Amino acid sequence: MVFKWLCFFFLLTTPLWANNEFISENKINTYSHFPIPTFKETHSISAQEALHSNKFHKETYDESQGFSQNAYWHKLQFSKNLTPNSERILYLGLNYYVIEHLDFYLFHGDELQNSWTRGALDNWNETSNYKGIWIPLPLSNQQETTLLVRKQGNSPLLTPFELFDKNIAEQEQLQNQLLWTFIISSLSILLAHNIIIFILLRQPGSLYYLNLNIVVIVALSIITGFSRWTFSEELSQWLVENIFSIFGLGAWLLFRFSLHFLKEIGVPSPDSLIRKYGDGIFIVFFACTQILSVKTSALLFASLEIFMFVICIYWGIAAYLKGFIAARFYLISWVILIVGSILNTLIFWRILPINVMTQAIFPIACLLQLFCFSFALSDKAKQIERARKMEAITDSSTGLPNRAYFFEKIPKVLIEAEVKQEKLALIMIDISNYQSLSQAFGPAKADKSIYEAINAIHTKVATMPEMMSFPLPNKTSKKIIRTTTKTIVLFSKAPSQLKEQIQYIQIALNNPDLISKTHFRHQYKIGSALYPTQGHHLDKLYQNALIASQSVKYSSGNWAPFTNNLKSNHAQQIELITLLTNDLQHDKLYFEIQPQIELISRKIIGGEVLIRWKNESLGQVSPGEFIPLAEQTGLIYQLTNMMLKKVFLWASKHAQTLSQKSLSINISAQDLLQEHFASMVIEQLNSHQLHANQFTIEITETSVFQNSDTVHHNVKQLHQAGFKLAIDDFGVGYSSMQNLIALETDELKIDQFFVMKLINDLPSQLLCRNMIDLSESLGIISVAEGIESEEILTLLTKWGCQVGQGYHLFRPMPAEQFLKLILDSDPSLSPPVNRA
Repeated sequence: MVFKWLCFFFLLTTPLWANNEFISENKINTYSHFPIPTFKETHSISAQEALHSNKFHKETYDESQGFSQNAYWHKLQFSKNLTPNSERILYLGLNYYVIEHLDFYLFHGDELQNSWTRGALDNWNETSNYKGIWIPLPLSNQQETTLLVRKQGNSPLLTPFELFDKNIAEQEQLQNQLLWTFIISSLSILLAHNIIIFILLRQPGSLYYLNLNIVVIVALSIITGFSRWTFSEELSQWLVENIFSIFGLGAWLLFRFSLHFLKEIGVPSPDSLIRKYGDGIFIVFFACTQILSVKTSALLFASLEIFMFVICIYWGIAAYLKGFIAARFYLISWVILIVGSILNTLIFWRILPINVMTQAIFPIACLLQLFCFSFALSDKAKQIERARKMEAITDSSTGLPNRAYFFEKIPKVLIEAEVKQEKLALIMIDISNYQSLSQAFGPAKADKSIYEAINAIHTKVATMPEMMSFPLPNKTSKKIIRTTTKTIVLFSKAPSQLKEQIQYIQIALNNPDLISKTHFRHQYKIGSALYPTQGHHLDKLYQNALIASQSVKYSSGNWAPFTNNLKSNHAQQIELITLLTNDLQHDKLYFEIQPQIELISRKIIGGEVLIRWKNESLGQVSPGEFIPLAEQTGLIYQLTNMMLKKVFLWASKHAQTLSQKSLSINISAQDLLQEHFASMVIEQLNSHQLHANQFTIEITETSVFQNSDTVHHNVKQLHQAGFKLAIDDFGVGYSSMQNLIALETDELKIDQFFVMKLINDLPSQLLCRNMIDLSESLGIISVAEGIESEEILTLLTKWGCQVGQGYHLFRPMPAEQFLKLILDSDPSLSPPVNRA
């Protein structure tokens, strides 16, 4: 696109350069390279007096070309026209347009023929169309012709006069108008283009850039002389008077544009002095242009140019090194503008001469820099769009492709693999201890730990050429896709080596991590599925890999490849969930009660309510099978609600019989994460006119538990209503002590895993005894589950355990049988059960 614009530009300007070259060969003379007789005016004199003055000297010419408060006179003399009966007219052209006061006086001999006022601050009173500064010089056939030029002003008094024949002068005037038309048209088209870009994109800094376009048009109109062509005479004069304020405004707009253009990448730093006080530098400059001389203002602007050049080039390089691609055109723009501006300043200070070539440098530089800034804005828009695409398809914390990328891009990968008849393997890695880490260390540290683990895996996988790469919009590629917070997937192009590949990846996963000075190893599950034999489209392939990963049993390793048996097991789980949902809707689940006794007195003090499910087609289903599935699928909330309704209804019907007994009801820790759980329980209790102190709410300690405000709110409400809270299966999870405090526990149930091994296992004895002592110290009730023999019962009683339950005491029984049992004044214990 840049190449096309440049070609267009040079195609337009080629005829102009060609014409200039042709005209230069037909010029009568060019006084810009030769000293002209000059004298410095010390007091006001008339043109007639100047004509006869003998103070004109060529040595004064150089002095007249710089800054000066004095007026200078130039004298151009022409011999009489030697061709009789013919009139010859020369035209004097001046291509420096900011001399404030400029007068021309034409003499034939001693007689004044005509005079013209052409100063930038003078009123020309011209009726014809403006074509620049052109003075017609009809040569006398009888006498010498003399042109006196008086000039005065605060800006440089540069007078590179050029003389032309009439026909060539007309061509020059037309060429000037073409040049002005080209400059104005180009800038106007560019301005319109940028306005459209601004409306469409609304990029930060675009408004400054649009205003810069306008300032450039104004500045070029002053420098190249078409200000009187485009503006009124009064406005043109005002612009010349404030030329350095206009230049300073352009520099300030560029400064503000740069700050906004580079803001997103932190260049310059938000705390940098230049960002804080840069505007102040320009305010000082604007004030100086109003009170100081033009020469001093020019020096200050030259310093400002150097300042802007240094900081903006530095910013551009810093931005590019940070990966901001749009900075390349930003840098080109600055180089072009500064070079053009410096060359134009060299003309201003008479280091370079004014001619067609040098006069065109600054307009061309302005056009090119505006083009390049426009391209920079377009580049930035593209980069922003790429960033948006990156954000949509990548994980923010790791930069890896995300779930959206997986389901958008991978189907195309599989189609290509099908065409090429390639075999692939989808590997799914689930870091399964994320919840435990969040619970133990907080979500922030858990996220960081997972990120580091994933990063370590990617570093390992990056060295494996047999793993597929996934390209991203920023021209990088990754070999891992993060589909969830704790799940990543990758594709192997060599399924035959899958075992070795996974073993190599496990090296990174098995390295211990450090959180809060605690070393631990991540728990993880790896599942894999083959393409196309185990899934010919992405959904099926992903499903089978997920089934494989979820089937991992840590006792047999961390990786499970997908098999048809796993598919059958998964199908059985789906069927189980379907049947459970149906039976829940039809209220087919029921409960039994396992009596609890006070160990010292051997009296029944209550019972634990246990949910039961007998399906018509499956028969009796163990809670160990359907409760975890209910927790995974969200059915647990319906189960808990159904259970509470049934128990409260039954208890209300037998309120007198149960008045001195307590009932323990199991809930999932997920229930406590429901915002209105406690309110629902209390409402149901009140509807049946029961007392909360009769009931103990047991939370399974190994369930997913988060120490959140919602949990604390529910616990507080349940306690205030009178419910007792117990932790079930205490000691088998990671956060028992944390939950003990968070739940304000009234009762601690020692898991049967430890109780059943008391007789022959010393560690279990130590743990049980310590848990009983802990309960006593905290003033809470200790309950032992799984009492299977008299020896265990005796030992627990000796250690001070308060309540017990188990097959040696009573087995779970229907609710009616429990009522009969507690009505019996001397109930007999169940016979011990041989569980060898």
